[in-house]
Amino acid sequence: MSKAEKFIQDYTRNCSNEMESPLYANPKLNFYPWLTPDQARRAVEIAREEELEYVKYQLDLRLPETLDYNGVQVDREDFINDFIKAMKDE
Repeated sequence: MSKAEKFIQDYTRNCSNEMESPLYANPKLNFYPWLTPDQARRAVEIAREEELEYVKYQLDLRLPETLDYNGVQVDREDFINDFIKAMKDE
């Protein structure tokens, strides 16, 4: 479990979000909006995907077309794809 998932689990309410109506004459129930744990986890996944896209964009701008690792030539696109795949596996 990641730190974000642990935080979500520790601080997500596990009870009703019902609140009393401010007008006692109106019996209509109101509810506080909040995220479920699954929705919060999905929000973290979306943020992670956005960060990886940003990193991919920045690497594409800054790396040379071919990288040289002690005489081994690596194409920029291959390097970026391997890097992003490694980050997703973490």
